[in-house]
Amino acid sequence: MDLNVVAIVLAAGRAARFGAPKLSARLDGKPVLQHVLDAAADAGVGRVIVVTAPEPPQGVEWGTARLIVNSRPDRGLSSSVQVGWRAAREEGAAAALVLLGDQPLVRADVIRAVVAAPFDPARPIVAIRYSGSGAPNPVRIETAAASLIETELGGDRGLGPLLAAHPELVRHVDVEGDNPDVDTAADLAPVATRAWEARVRGNRDQVQRFREVPDGSDFYASVSSIFRDDPDRTGDAVLDALRLRARATETWLDIGAGAGRYALALARSVREVIALDPSASMIGALRESMAEHGIPNIRIEEGRWPEVSGSLPDVDVSLIAHVGYDVQTIGPFLDAMERVTRRVCLALLMERSPAMLAEPFWIELHGEPRISLPALPALTDLLAARGSTPSVEILESSRRTWTSRDEVEAFVRRQTWVAPGSAKDHRLQQLLEAWVVPADGGVALSVAEPLRVGLVEWSPG
Repeated sequence: MDLNVVAIVLAAGRAARFGAPKLSARLDGKPVLQHVLDAAADAGVGRVIVVTAPEPPQGVEWGTARLIVNSRPDRGLSSSVQVGWRAAREEGAAAALVLLGDQPLVRADVIRAVVAAPFDPARPIVAIRYSGSGAPNPVRIETAAASLIETELGGDRGLGPLLAAHPELVRHVDVEGDNPDVDTAADLAPVATRAWEARVRGNRDQVQRFREVPDGSDFYASVSSIFRDDPDRTGDAVLDALRLRARATETWLDIGAGAGRYALALARSVREVIALDPSASMIGALRESMAEHGIPNIRIEEGRWPEVSGSLPDVDVSLIAHVGYDVQTIGPFLDAMERVTRRVCLALLMERSPAMLAEPFWIELHGEPRISLPALPALTDLLAARGSTPSVEILESSRRTWTSRDEVEAFVRRQTWVAPGSAKDHRLQQLLEAWVVPADGGVALSVAEPLRVGLVEWSPG
């Protein structure tokens, strides 16, 4: 998208109410400001000017953005608008798109809608109007409004007073939702929660656009066997880390226990494990393993978290192992987890969700990258925003392997929703032939990156 519009990102504020450099605060795995820059890039805005204080935010990947320093940020937000406006005019821009650096949930589709609005010298200001709030950002300003920028802006309210004073010059683009600021530290938790929810929702919506087959009543019925493991195994760094935290007198809750990969082994080290899972096939596999290995001290509960949380007793330790990536209502999920836990909460997550192993297939089969689910960085940022102090221990980095090509195919089918015998299935078979390679006595995908697994630990409440 290039309509001679330059984006001006305002990032020079003092963050006095936040109490720390808020634009560098972590949200969903990256700084707050990075979300705004990424949204502009996703929207196709090719030229970006970032107006910063003399010390710019840390940890940001600037890309091709041009950084301009506002030497007097104490003069307020309006001074940053004017600094950015002059820089945009120097580049010969016909209009400037003003974005606030502390609005990390700004959407690419909203930016595109503002940029694409027709030019109109009689009404040279285009502002978004959200259904959920009256906030007008982002705003596009055409050169016909240049004199207003130079003469009528002042203080720390940015463009708001100008829009209110000259409604006859403003056109609105109506969109759903809203675009909250991160003004205080308390604002970060709800924004982080919404960012998580948006990624899960986007991931699911993408599936609906491409799916050829339904999920079925039990998503894991065809693959529950691959989630089994020997409870007495050694050399498993993840299990070793969990065993170090186990106490013989304690009760552990394994949320999403599956076929018992960790519940069975932990039952050897603690008084009782409550194993919760919604999948009948997973629970069936767990019962078989309990009988096979003579492990009686596992209490099995079938259901979904947090819906069943009220019917379970308090526990000493709660654990989610590769669970949570696709949980949209993450706030209530964590609330319930902390509410029932006396000593410590634990989460095993990968830096990227396991489903992303199939991303190369998505690009080839569906023509677009897979929308990624939240993973380890997003969880640690969310916990910190909620007021916890999570610790993270990276336990392993390994290449995912399967026992056979059939197992790989079952995994890829579940993650791409391609129907057997379809046109895409023909391409899927070609890709499997090219990408399935021998590895460690089984097989692996040559196009899949190694997965780093981290153990997150935090105190409840």
